[in-house]
Amino acid sequence: MDKSLKNILIGTGFGVTLFFLLMNLSKVGLFLIAIVRLLQPIFIGAIMAFVLNVPMQHLQRLLQKLYKKYRKKDTDAKAVSFALTLILLLAVIVITCMTIIPQVASSLISIGKLIQEHIPIWISQLKQFPEATALLEYLEETMMSEDLYSAIGSNVSSMLGSIVSGIGSFADVLINLLMAFVIMSYLLLDKDNVKRQFRKLFEAYLPPNVSEYLLHAGKLLCEIYASFLSGQFLEAVILGGLMWLAFTLFGLPYAGLVAVLTGLLSFIPYVGSFVSCAVGAFIIFMISPVKALISIIVFQVVQFIENQFIYPRVVGGAVGLSALWTLIAVLIGGKLFGIIGMIFFIPLAATAYTLLGQAANKRLGNINK
Repeated sequence: MDKSLKNILIGTGFGVTLFFLLMNLSKVGLFLIAIVRLLQPIFIGAIMAFVLNVPMQHLQRLLQKLYKKYRKKDTDAKAVSFALTLILLLAVIVITCMTIIPQVASSLISIGKLIQEHIPIWISQLKQFPEATALLEYLEETMMSEDLYSAIGSNVSSMLGSIVSGIGSFADVLINLLMAFVIMSYLLLDKDNVKRQFRKLFEAYLPPNVSEYLLHAGKLLCEIYASFLSGQFLEAVILGGLMWLAFTLFGLPYAGLVAVLTGLLSFIPYVGSFVSCAVGAFIIFMISPVKALISIIVFQVVQFIENQFIYPRVVGGAVGLSALWTLIAVLIGGKLFGIIGMIFFIPLAATAYTLLGQAANKRLGNINK
């Protein structure tokens, strides 16, 4: 077939397909949503494998060194490192829940008691105003009326229906997570074979330059993400420990809760520190407004020390992004995919930034020749 005729046919086919998609945009959207829901366990499993591959690689290298030292074969190093990674993940989840849940429950009980104690005071203060007195009398009549009980009965029946549907949704989520865990396990335990298969597909069906570029971009993304996650994890542990130590020294309550929240949310730049400070101050405010103010000051001082002296040394230029591009990546990622997007868009933006810089340097080098 003539090359020009082939290009015309390809262009015509592309135009017809694009026109059809635009004319049936709503149906195409529903179809894409259905496909995403169908493939959701695969996406979740791939993301989990991508995240857990970082600590698993470190553990695997450590085990291989130990095996080599004692002259043993390292055939089971991958399986052992996978099991240790899961144990480590489970330990982090258990410790986090044991730290956060009791203290949150305690703070909610304290808030409930404070509100219960202040209700008579608020009512007596409201009764000083004639408009408020009429409103309180109306509320008392409403609380004792039969309409209220019938409304409560109807709401209870609707709540039962919501609970049943919620249980069904929870079961779906549980099944998806179980399938995602199985997919993650296969990807991590057979990752070398998966890499070879992707390389083989790229080299077989793509031009050599495109295949080489995609493999280079994928390798760069993995390296940047591993460096980012390792640095952030170490920084989160240090920051959480410093926060716990500072709160304990100043006699502030909920030191463990604030420390764990600060460590977990430190993975989200800019937003995480603000949220952990606000949540901690609000909970402490229910006990003592003065201590809440002190907690804000202590938090900001520790955060300043961490930003100026610890973060540059621990994380440093791991991702190679300036503060401006990091902020842009956080905003775009958060807008598109929420909290997960805020975290994943930083190494993704760093990869794009590095690739763009390499392409620009190559182009300038060709121009100067």
